[in-house]
Amino acid sequence: MVVEGASRRAIRERYGTLREMEEARLGRGTYTDDTRMAADLARALLDGGGVLDPDAVARRFGEGYEPARGYGGNTRRILEAIRSGTPWREAARRFELPGGSWANGAAMRVAPVALAFPDDAAAVREAALSQARITGHNHPLGRAGAVLQALAVREALERGAAGGPIETRGFLDAVRLAHDAWPDEFEEALRWIEENPDAPPGDAVRALGTGARASRSVPAALWAFLSGSEDAEAAIVRAVNLGGDADTIGAMAGALAGAYRGADALPRRWLDTLEDGPGGRSDLVELADRLFE
Repeated sequence: MVVEGASRRAIRERYGTLREMEEARLGRGTYTDDTRMAADLARALLDGGGVLDPDAVARRFGEGYEPARGYGGNTRRILEAIRSGTPWREAARRFELPGGSWANGAAMRVAPVALAFPDDAAAVREAALSQARITGHNHPLGRAGAVLQALAVREALERGAAGGPIETRGFLDAVRLAHDAWPDEFEEALRWIEENPDAPPGDAVRALGTGARASRSVPAALWAFLSGSEDAEAAIVRAVNLGGDADTIGAMAGALAGAYRGADALPRRWLDTLEDGPGGRSDLVELADRLFE
């Protein structure tokens, strides 16, 4: 993504507010590792008839691995080993960072588990944790980030089906209660979001952060969604313009907005620009529809 790693200030100086897809390394509207791995997770869930089998997920991750999509260094090493035939548990053990990864890699791809288990928060939580292990996201922050994003997508689906606006405190309370072991960094971030749903973006960047650390980027995406949940485009634009790990924050906010409002809420001009070959826009819509049946 063209602004991945750029600060909020740098984005503002170059684009004002970035609202359109710009030409990037792989072309305009192409997807990155976030989307690739989410699609592979969805395929694995469909392979298992809605049951998450870590072996099937790892196999799909290995088969779908495309280095040019921009995978993180440690995830890249694990997936290369899996693709070459190394069992995923051995690959994860060999390349896992000391203490496990605290990054957002397990959170960025986790939305499909909410589609697979929309009526079962416990199943969503366990599936989020299970898929996180495959790529060594075993640090408490990496695990909690995956759980938070998955439960938030599930809650957005439920609120969207019910209709009506989202009330920030009620939404966050429902997500909190579905998991009983939030690390302090997440508790503090969720408390800030609850107290500052309408804060200026600059305040959110300073309070929450936008780096790859899951306790920063996952709450940042959640804030962007909750502060603009009535308008999917506005939520995603707000997320991307926060800067930092912008493609992942945008992907997570987009998953929340899509769960709440549906694909029809996304601007047609964006959808028409998206890559639409194998694994692209049409395939993703089909995967989501099949998973949510």
